This record gives sequence, structure tokens and C-alpha cells, in this order.
Amino acid sequence: MLLDLPARRKNSISLTPLIDVVFILLLFFMLSSTFNQAKQIELSSAMTGKAKQVTSSTTTQKILLYSENDVEVNGVRYEWRSQQMLDQLASFAANGDNVVLAARSHVSVQSVIKLIDQVSVSGVKNLNISESVTR
Repeated sequence: MLLDLPARRKNSISLTPLIDVVFILLLFFMLSSTFNQAKQIELSSAMTGKAKQVTSSTTTQKILLYSENDVEVNGVRYEWRSQQMLDQLASFAANGDNVVLAARSHVSVQSVIKLIDQVSVSGVKNLNISESVTR
């Protein structure tokens, strides 16, 4: 009795699971990576024991961060990043004025950092940070 054996098929590796794994890895790496670079703010600290002499030609401008969207510059309130506020900052930078920045106690640290960054970008070189104001 002769039995015909079926012809042996060549075992081949299926590429479908491999392609699935490659796409899952691609998706994982795309979602876990960051594409924006962290910004740094250049800050110089005061030396201990030495006070900085303020010349009479420079004036001191006061900026108070009231809330996430309100900034008071020398007693006048502006909306955050409004053109009037940016013009004030540009005039402070052009005159070489000293700027004192303070914030109310309920304002987030991130908002203060954003304001410091905005003042720095506008070109103000003499920036001092004061304690929070609770009024």
C-alpha cells in the first residue's frame, strides 16, 4: 500500500507580526520623546556683603504680578503681554532703568518665571526680584 505523502510546504516566516511590532515601537518612541528644547534664563545673584550702587541717572520701575493675566507697572494695570505692557518694558530697557519685580502670594511660580523671561527678552538688564506682596 502506497500512500502519497503531501508535498512539504516550505516554512516561511510571516512578516505581518514583525510589521506590527515595528509600528508599535515607532509609536512608543514618538510618544515618549520630546521635541522642544528647555529654555534657560540667565540669572546673576547678588554678592554677599556688597550693595550695588545705584546711580542717580537710573530710575527704579516697579512691576507687580497680580494674577495670571494682570500686571501692574508703576501703579497702572495692564493685561499680561498686552502691547502697552511690552512698550513699557521696551522703554525701561532703552533707558537702562532698574526694574523691581514682585508678585502676590497666590500667583504661581510659573507665571513669575514667564514674566521674568518676558522682561529679559525685552532687553532689561537690571532686574531685581522682591518678596511677594499681599495687599
